[in-house]
Amino acid sequence: MKKLLPFIFILFFGLQIKAQMWCAPGATWHYRVYANMFPYYDGHIKLSVTNTVTLNNITCQNMVGNFYGKTMTPNSPTTTLSSYVNVQTYESNKVIYIYNSVDSIFDTIANFNANIGDKWLGIKYPNTSCSWPNTNYVRPTIMVVDTAHVTINNVWLRKLKLSSSYYSPSPTFTFTVIEKISGVDNFLFHYTHCIIDGPYYGTFVCYSDNNFPLYNPSSAICDYIPTGVGVYESSRYNSIFKLYPNPTNGVFNLELNEPANLKIYSVTGALVYERSYSESGNFQLDISQVPTGIYNLRTESSRGASNAKLIKN
Repeated sequence: MKKLLPFIFILFFGLQIKAQMWCAPGATWHYRVYANMFPYYDGHIKLSVTNTVTLNNITCQNMVGNFYGKTMTPNSPTTTLSSYVNVQTYESNKVIYIYNSVDSIFDTIANFNANIGDKWLGIKYPNTSCSWPNTNYVRPTIMVVDTAHVTINNVWLRKLKLSSSYYSPSPTFTFTVIEKISGVDNFLFHYTHCIIDGPYYGTFVCYSDNNFPLYNPSSAICDYIPTGVGVYESSRYNSIFKLYPNPTNGVFNLELNEPANLKIYSVTGALVYERSYSESGNFQLDISQVPTGIYNLRTESSRGASNAKLIKN
């Protein structure tokens, strides 16, 4: 038995390394895309590894994401935008890099060897220039504010809480990345986006690969399912809240599973309603005072943010 112990340890350790490999075989990410300002997006991105390419003498995974959903307006036909995302990444010693085609260099997505207080420059992607509101663009600094480990599907993974500030004295944004998965409350990578009509990559929903079962922390449907006039089905029922009926004349039934802050925005991005709930429970959401139309409901809780579309008849 004693002779077997080293073998068992090596085998277990080897499986852990394999399970945590960046862009493992079959790696697939799903993102919810919703932007209610120009340009309008309401849909889903499925991101996966298509092949490898060599850049600066480094073998990289070519990652392509196709968008499926609506663009331009809520009433536009559902469409597919091929190669909506096309990036090249690689991992070395638990540091994930992304190719910056503007400067022909590699930027850091996340350093999972980092400790609290460590810093690196944010990526300059996909913008070729960022001049607003400053005349001289300065890449933001990413800083590690907390570290931890999390076990997902019996795999032990490093987790980092990072902060970034776009422009001084703008507020500091915090986001979380997990080894193997990368960003779990935004996109695969965090970037400064200052072009108003540029692409929007959405927020994380699901990840899986051939040796890693589906990870879906919000319980939202991974794929975009258009119903009615573009209502995103998975936003009706998720782990944070349930909203029904939708559409309605302005009074919705809201079931909250945890305390949350609720904000409602018009299609132009104007805040039309806001309320904080200090406890879970069943509530009536009355927006009968706002004009007929389509609105974006955003809930923010301890588990992150979730978006849903409200339709007032």
